[in-house]
Amino acid sequence: MNRIEFRVDGMVCEGCSGAVRKAVTALAGVAGANVDHRTGAATVNHDAAVEPDAIYTAIRDAGFGVSTCGNPACGCRNCRCAPCRCH
Repeated sequence: MNRIEFRVDGMVCEGCSGAVRKAVTALAGVAGANVDHRTGAATVNHDAAVEPDAIYTAIRDAGFGVSTCGNPACGCRNCRCAPCRCH
């Protein structure tokens, strides 16, 4: 089981974090997701067949931004930095 952590932008309530959780767990191979709208933190457990970009796309399609670099100081909405260039 793989685990990925990142930040989700645009969540303002429990409904938002639920929408993100629902979008992610709908993907085949995702075992679970913890999403906190207060901190913007998201953790997704998935099998090796799931590409991280599929997770990020599901979240973006649900209307939220993703900071994939994982840097809490990242100011990018819909960040695609790899490795992080947001220092």
